[in-house]
Amino acid sequence: MNVKYQLISSLLLVSSSLFASPHAYISNQLDNTVAVIDLKDNRVIKSIAVKGKPVGVAVNPVLKQVYISTPSGEGFTVLDSESLTVIDRVKVGGASVGIAVSPNGQRIFVADWYENTVSIFNSANLKREKILTVGKSPSGLAVSADNKWLYVANRMDNSVSKINLKTLIIEKTVTVGKHPFGLHLDKTGQFLYVANVESDDVSVLNAIKFNEVARINVGERPYAATSALNGRLLFVTNQDDSSVSVIDTKKRQEIKKIEVGDKPEGISVEPNGQYVYVANWFDGTVSVIDARSLSVVKTIVSGEGSRAFGDFIIEN
Repeated sequence: MNVKYQLISSLLLVSSSLFASPHAYISNQLDNTVAVIDLKDNRVIKSIAVKGKPVGVAVNPVLKQVYISTPSGEGFTVLDSESLTVIDRVKVGGASVGIAVSPNGQRIFVADWYENTVSIFNSANLKREKILTVGKSPSGLAVSADNKWLYVANRMDNSVSKINLKTLIIEKTVTVGKHPFGLHLDKTGQFLYVANVESDDVSVLNAIKFNEVARINVGERPYAATSALNGRLLFVTNQDDSSVSVIDTKKRQEIKKIEVGDKPEGISVEPNGQYVYVANWFDGTVSVIDARSLSVVKTIVSGEGSRAFGDFIIEN
């Protein structure tokens, strides 16, 4: 290969990375599809058929894959984030809802709502490594940045469990609000936020000591959460009042409610940490919130029954 050709190839690689944009994957439970949104211009670029009433979403940028939990399909579907196609389907058990990926991309975690278990899969071969018995109706999952800890929300037990991913043993379980569902671990790994559906609040857990340090009131039936602006603000979807609560994480209090679509559920933030994406189940839309102005700047039609429970944005 001559020097001129090497230079051209390098420039092409650099330019492609500069123009690549993140994508959001929105599970549409009622029409059995996943809408792929290009975040550069906030438009749906493809709708992928996924059987089994898709709900949960987890992205694996290391392998360039996206995993979609399918509670009626007894497992999860694997998407290729480059070709935007289904490449595999994996059986798990009763009803898979919550799904997550380790930051190093090596493991996939699937919460089984009916079986009260979390299954651990090797992402390289999609083989199950272990089944762990947890609390009743496990839902939200979060993995620490160092790949050492898995956190599980046990909805019907009103608790959250902390699992050691080396020993695969539950080290501690702590009581939180009523019917915990979505979990969000901040980037520092210090605080875990728990959306408590029935008590209309968010539990703040010290992720290291694993105890509750605060309880913050939000809207009606909070479902999931994410943070923006380097963790300064926490955004929580409130299903029954069609809003997103904005929480100042230092003051630990709600500072605003933002009106979004009907029955907001899944929520994620784009890589720059400024724009927050909210899946609205009853509207079949995605609301885009500017975290600086605290206003909705765009609404995208995504499909019937948009849920997108989990981290649904991947940087291509």
